[in-house]
Amino acid sequence: MNSKRGFTLLELLAALAVLAVLASLSFRGLSSVLDGEAHVREQARRWSEVGILLGQLREDISSAVESRGFALGATTDADLVLTRFADQAGAPPRRVGYRLREGTVQYLLWPQGLDAGPPAAAYAVLANVADLRLTALREDGTWVPVWPAGQPLPRAVAVELALTSGERVSRLFPLK
Repeated sequence: MNSKRGFTLLELLAALAVLAVLASLSFRGLSSVLDGEAHVREQARRWSEVGILLGQLREDISSAVESRGFALGATTDADLVLTRFADQAGAPPRRVGYRLREGTVQYLLWPQGLDAGPPAAAYAVLANVADLRLTALREDGTWVPVWPAGQPLPRAVAVELALTSGERVSRLFPLK
């Protein structure tokens, strides 16, 4: 009789085949989890950028100075231009603006507040935007797409963002 005990070649091959199938399934599962995590991280980053833009818009619109250069759709270089109180006490008001250029919302900052001077510096704040619509609420309750500079501030400003991925975001910012 043969007293040697061990695994046969067939048993080892079967064990290796089972381990290969398990490794393949776990790799697919891990790959799916990592892809899902990357997608969630990208969406969180994207919505964070949208939130930052809307927060800055809210800050600028709520700090707008009465009848000092608030213009909506009436300028050729920006969709919204306004003069706002400065962030620091004693500092002069700042002229800022927003525009959509080539799928990117840009924040415009003029270096000299109210005075005419060098052109505004443009900073990209949100990419992959299909459309940016701004409307102003008049005293009689009607919404208008243009608000000429020099008129008293509108009652509110509505902002509508259409992202290239299909989502739409709307916000209403009261002024008075």
